[in-house]
Amino acid sequence: MTAFVRAVEEGSFTKAADKLEITAQMVGKHVRALEQWTGTRLMNKTTRQQSLTETGNLFYQRCKTILGEIAATKAIVEEMQAEPRGRLKLAAPLSFGQCLLVPMLPSFLQAHPHIEMDLYLSNRFVDLVEEGFDAVIRVQSPGDEQFVAKPLGEQQLCLCAAPSYLEKYGKPVHPVELKHHQCLHGNWGGNETWSFQGPDGTHHIKISSRLKINNWPALFSAALHGGGISLQPIHMLQQALAQHELVPLLEDYTIPAIRLYLFFPPARQQTLKLRCFADALQKYLQTRAIHAAPAP
Repeated sequence: MTAFVRAVEEGSFTKAADKLEITAQMVGKHVRALEQWTGTRLMNKTTRQQSLTETGNLFYQRCKTILGEIAATKAIVEEMQAEPRGRLKLAAPLSFGQCLLVPMLPSFLQAHPHIEMDLYLSNRFVDLVEEGFDAVIRVQSPGDEQFVAKPLGEQQLCLCAAPSYLEKYGKPVHPVELKHHQCLHGNWGGNETWSFQGPDGTHHIKISSRLKINNWPALFSAALHGGGISLQPIHMLQQALAQHELVPLLEDYTIPAIRLYLFFPPARQQTLKLRCFADALQKYLQTRAIHAAPAP
């Protein structure tokens, strides 16, 4: 099949033989074998020129597709056997990186000794292309449509407060009551609005706070010490909730989850080191109460 396709593209058996490093007679033998196998003539050939029959042209197009698929499959197999290597430059939100990303990196780097990692943790918007990052972890932002997005999961949230706070200020039973409570602001930039879906519809509550902190662990600590009501990722609260150090609030309402994605430029989609990292991170997050998320 390869000899037939090469003979068509080169225009002669002799030129095809030179490319394949075999004799012209061997090219002719392969073509005749295909004609016997298909039961039809594929080429019209004279001493001066050759041309495809109608069937031969159709067969040629299919052969090109098949050979392309074989080459792609071979490349995938070879890449799977290869060792990922190189430096991976990654950006991620501060709290996510601190609580979920950094803990998995030692085992990942141990499993892939030829990969090096440059991790930049910040809550500011990172320009993937201009700043030369291989990938960034974040919720979808305007302009991210130009990048490839790998869903990492949905970060489930829980509204909670310490018993000491609730004893002093009372327990809210409806989202609108949060306007009259001390709420701990994430200080991610601008105003913060908490959304709730319940039996009486959807409520978007613009909260105000005397304390704003742009770090999940610090917000958790403030809530734990009675600083106010906090909206936190559920994976951070499990132990505190089990030990009744924090109390879940408004449990009749559903809070929209935060969808996290790994964004990277299309040109880096096939990088083995990036694919290995993305797969490892996705599997790790699924063990940390981060549920699968749909594509954006």
